[in-house]
Amino acid sequence: MNSLTISNHTGYSLQNYIDLLSSAKYWNVIGITFILAISTTILSVLIALPLALILRKRVKGHTFIRLLILLPLTVLALISALGLLIVWDKNGWVNLFLMQVLPFIDEPLKINYTLYGLILFYAWLYSPHTILMTLSSIEGIDRNVEQAATITGAKPFEVFRYITLPLSISGIRSGSVMTFLLAFGAFNVPLIAGGNYRPLTVAIYTEAGVFNNWSKASALAIIMGILEIIFILIYFKLTKKRSAA
Repeated sequence: MNSLTISNHTGYSLQNYIDLLSSAKYWNVIGITFILAISTTILSVLIALPLALILRKRVKGHTFIRLLILLPLTVLALISALGLLIVWDKNGWVNLFLMQVLPFIDEPLKINYTLYGLILFYAWLYSPHTILMTLSSIEGIDRNVEQAATITGAKPFEVFRYITLPLSISGIRSGSVMTFLLAFGAFNVPLIAGGNYRPLTVAIYTEAGVFNNWSKASALAIIMGILEIIFILIYFKLTKKRSAA
C-alpha cells in the first residue's frame, strides 16, 4: 500500500505509477536493467554450452576449470565488484598483460564504468549458475543415444542440434533463468562499478535512501517485480516451444 500513498499521506492514488511510467528517465532505467540482464543471460548460455561439452569429456585440467567456475559463487558480490574494478583498471594487471602480449593494443581498454564492462562483471558473477546447470544436464545425457545417432550417419552438429540440445534444454533454461534473475536484481555491482549506468535496484535505493521517497521507491520495486514475472513467463513459453520443435 505504500506505493499508493500520495505525498501528503491524506489518501491513496496511482500517481506514483503514473509519474514513473510517464517519465523518460525511468524508462531509460528499465531499458538499462533489461539490457544488462538479457545480455548477461545470453553471454552465460554462449559460455555454458561449449564449456559443458568440453568438461563432460573429462579433459586434462577439468577439475581446476570446475573450481574456477565455482570461484565467483564463493566471493561476496561487493568484494567481487571492488576486485574487478582493480583488475580491469587502466593500470590493472589485465590491461598491462594485454598491452604487452597483443601488439594491436597500445592503450588500456576502458572497461570500468561502462555498459559492456558491467555486462562483463555480471557474466563473471552470475554465469556460473547457467554453466553448472547446463553441465549437470549434459552430463546426465546417455552417451549411447548420441552414439546411436552417429552410427546411423548423423554428423556431430546434427547430433548436437537434434539430440544433445533438446535433452539439455531444461538445465539451460533453469540456469539461465537464475542468471537473469540475479542480473536483473543486481545491486552491489552497478552501485560500485556502474558509473552513469543505474539499473532499477540502484534507482530504488536512490529514491528511498537518498531522497527518502519511500512511496516512489515502493512503486518502482513493484514495477520491477511485475516486469521480472512477465519476462520469465515469456521466456519459458518461448523455450518450451523451442524444445518441442
